Amino acid sequence: MGYSGRYHAASLAAVFIALAVGILIGIGLADDVVSSASEELEASLRSDLKAAQGEAEELRGALERSDKFGQQILAEVLAGRLVGRRVALVELGGADAELTTAARDAVEAADGRLAAVAEVALPPDEEALLDDLPGRYARLRLDGDPLAAIGRAVGRQLSGGGPLIDALAPDLFTRFSGNLRGVDAIVITRSPPEDLAGAERDAADGFENALLGSVAGPSADVAGAELTTTDPSTLGPIIEAGIPTVDHLDLPAGKVGLVYELTGVDGNFGVKEEARGYLPDFGRPPAGQP
Repeated sequence: MGYSGRYHAASLAAVFIALAVGILIGIGLADDVVSSASEELEASLRSDLKAAQGEAEELRGALERSDKFGQQILAEVLAGRLVGRRVALVELGGADAELTTAARDAVEAADGRLAAVAEVALPPDEEALLDDLPGRYARLRLDGDPLAAIGRAVGRQLSGGGPLIDALAPDLFTRFSGNLRGVDAIVITRSPPEDLAGAERDAADGFENALLGSVAGPSADVAGAELTTTDPSTLGPIIEAGIPTVDHLDLPAGKVGLVYELTGVDGNFGVKEEARGYLPDFGRPPAGQP
């Protein structure tokens, strides 16, 4: 991020310097008079432009080398950490192709398998979900908040699947691929609809919070993720549910953080305000290990 920020700043400076040079030249041509002061200023600006362009080129090269190093070392750092493990990607409210790819890359770099991708509809169709409830789950209709009750039950079955998810799948998911059977780790992302209000917003929030609170239980390792470019951050409800997160999954460090969280490391890692560190403590064993 440091190299990227400096590169963009240098590039922006070069643009403004070039604009200033153009304005001075235009004024000089229009008046057909260029004072010695203007010539000196023009020469100075040209020198500054050349220097800024040189710095931008150097920073671009340094950034490319840093990215190459990160990608090459990623497999060495993560190799075998998820071997034999099946991971599900659960996308709440919508999908992001770049985020999906980054999650898959992290899991596969650690020798795990992305066994299922499920996009959960928000807001959910409460009437359809209630109509499709299997008989053994009919009691959920009697709950004071049946939609939240369904959310909790769905959350419990995301790790490994179950009859409730099988019955509700057509109305629960806007997209589903793979199989939840045998899944023992879950990556959660959020792309909440921006145009919800009133009852729809309340329904979406209540269902989502119930699902997150339930999936955060002991049945599977769970981690939330987003990209550095996601603004504003979507991780708030995931963090509030007690789920570890990374907000820089598009960077090698974010992929490392995600994999470590899927093996029991707790924390919120990344570059944004909610993060409490950039990377996990590599010397600290996962939860439950001495």
